[in-house]
Amino acid sequence: MFECRVPLFNPAPLRREILESLRDLALGEQTARYGEYSDGILAGCGLFEQDKRIGVTGGLVKFAGRIYALSAKTGLPYNASDKWTVLKIRFGAEELTRDFRIYKGNLTLDDNVNILPNEMELGRFKLKLGSRLRTQYADFADMDTEYDTVNLIHIPFAGIGEPTLSPVILKHFAREAYPFAQEPADVAFCTACLASGGVMSRESIRLYLWRRGREQKMYGNRELHHHLADALSEMKGQARQTKSGRTEGMLLM
Repeated sequence: MFECRVPLFNPAPLRREILESLRDLALGEQTARYGEYSDGILAGCGLFEQDKRIGVTGGLVKFAGRIYALSAKTGLPYNASDKWTVLKIRFGAEELTRDFRIYKGNLTLDDNVNILPNEMELGRFKLKLGSRLRTQYADFADMDTEYDTVNLIHIPFAGIGEPTLSPVILKHFAREAYPFAQEPADVAFCTACLASGGVMSRESIRLYLWRRGREQKMYGNRELHHHLADALSEMKGQARQTKSGRTEGMLLM
């Protein structure tokens, strides 16, 4: 049966049953809410760069079926190396105490672009000596700029059944593409991206690209971004060819 049990916390020593009910409620809610999601970022984990430090603003990630929370803004100092540097979460082994079973994940900067089984990427960059690192983007294509720009393409964002692209990427695509969208599939996809804050399942991105004539195969993150960039270029080209000579469409904010 469905049940709602609310502890009363009466003036008396806390009974074991009350503490167990609180534990089970929290764990049960996590399972119900995130059980079908893949490993990856669940919420938050926005990147920031400040005073030669890069990090995340806090959030939730799922790894090996467990939910990890970062409650405070955390950053690491970085240096220009003219080669790829990857911001990762490196997950450690289980720690046992008298009262807890603890699982930790620590932020680290690594020049190894291969993501090991106990790691999760949060972004990567290649910074030239004397340059400034950017976490803001001029347009959709700028998100794949090789130097001096944090690249979000390889981040696993948690999705139902399989990880998907970062919502930041999809919001940039939709905002740039919408004024040029003429085909119903383009309008529908851009509208869905904006309505959901950029959270789109990998399947929906894949089906959209297939609908636009791309080969029906399973694409990696970089391939998805590449094909979305092509779709954006095609939409802009079509818009420039309208009879009125004007760019049709309306910007949806």
